[in-house]
Amino acid sequence: PRSSFCLFGPPPPPGRMPSWLPLESNPEVLNPFVQRLGLPDGWGFTDVFGVDPDLLMMIPQPCVALCLLYPSEHISKPRREELRATLSAQPSPPDQLFFMQQHDGIGNACGTLACMHAVANAAHAGVFSLRDGSPLAMFIEQTKSLTVSERGWELAKAKDLQEMSDATAAAGTTEGAGTDDAQNSHFICFVNVSGFLYELDGRTFDSEGVAFPVCHGATTADAFVFDAVTVIRDHFIARDPSSINFNITALCRLE
Repeated sequence: PRSSFCLFGPPPPPGRMPSWLPLESNPEVLNPFVQRLGLPDGWGFTDVFGVDPDLLMMIPQPCVALCLLYPSEHISKPRREELRATLSAQPSPPDQLFFMQQHDGIGNACGTLACMHAVANAAHAGVFSLRDGSPLAMFIEQTKSLTVSERGWELAKAKDLQEMSDATAAAGTTEGAGTDDAQNSHFICFVNVSGFLYELDGRTFDSEGVAFPVCHGATTADAFVFDAVTVIRDHFIARDPSSINFNITALCRLE
């Protein structure tokens, strides 16, 4: 199908911007979505059953991304303020990093962004090739020269991706699936880009309102899962330790 991207155009008027529905952090829901995006056969999301080392050893390898769904009420605001305050210490993101902003008004698109960030960065790293002509391959190609903010506006106008995402949301099994009830939760993604661990959250803004990725230092393919989970445990779970609403899925080779 033809893409609905309108490159380099202005942002859509607020009243006309599609409002995306929240995705469920469930491999049975996410995998049909990422396959439609362009993920090749043999790859997909799987559940992470806990953050203990023995449980992390059960994750199939290679694992190229972790997606975290977390309760945002007590975490997002103070964490983003801290990240903004220390932004000057961050290295410049590598050119091969695929990242986009989640603009105000787009609704609950964070799950879609997390999936796109996970799959696109693995493809950029040469781990696998996206299917030719797939929606994500087309989006990457058509937005490769854009800024983080501009790429986010193109996603906001991508009606075909929004409809695909909302169909995925409606397939969820938890209470509120297929509605705009995100239950105060937020999706982000962790990836290994050129040997560095990056946290990708399209809602972490600098002082000018532009989203930025967060580098957590060097990592390796073997250490990636443990390094990412250390950040999750120390910077997310530790901020709301009584909550049971943390969920991690891993993008892995499954066969």
